[in-house]
Amino acid sequence: MEARALLVAAVASVTVFFLVSADLMAAGPYAVDLLEFGGCDDGEYRGVTINVSLILDEKTNDTTYRGDITVFYDIFADENEVEIIIFKWGSTGGWSQIYHLNYTKPYEYTKTNFPLVFDLFFVEIGMDKKPLTPGVYHIHRFMLRRITLEKFVAFPYGKYKLYFKGLKDGERLACAQALTSVYEVENSQGMGFKPAF
Repeated sequence: MEARALLVAAVASVTVFFLVSADLMAAGPYAVDLLEFGGCDDGEYRGVTINVSLILDEKTNDTTYRGDITVFYDIFADENEVEIIIFKWGSTGGWSQIYHLNYTKPYEYTKTNFPLVFDLFFVEIGMDKKPLTPGVYHIHRFMLRRITLEKFVAFPYGKYKLYFKGLKDGERLACAQALTSVYEVENSQGMGFKPAF
């Protein structure tokens, strides 16, 4: 009798596993949370210094980033380039590169093609005019949660590492990196949270 009960339990477990697995989606309506943000971990960049810390904000009782970004050149000059490199965490472990983009006219291109990034980051810290004046820009209460990119209604779920590099005359002078989590959200209605810097 015990063997038969064990067999029934095993068959029921396998059946439930396949029913649940069949319902899992790899992509679709989503939201994105920022997990980590800071300067790049792949070398030194003499054009921009990023000095931020993850802190507990007593006002909101949540973790946010605070600190300074020091800019030594006009990153928005038309002849400068931006390079975006995106890696995705694999289901069996390890990062693999899935996207690479280079573009010039950083101000216009970013504002037109990545308006949410432009508004939530550059505008909020005062980098919203061209030409960009070299100097120190302050970050206060920066943490992106439950955002949806305006031009993507669906997206593959998982963890992503993004590198944003600034180039001048072919030399990489600036780099910021972010680690994000993209997860399933039913009937996502776009940005659910806007940070207060």
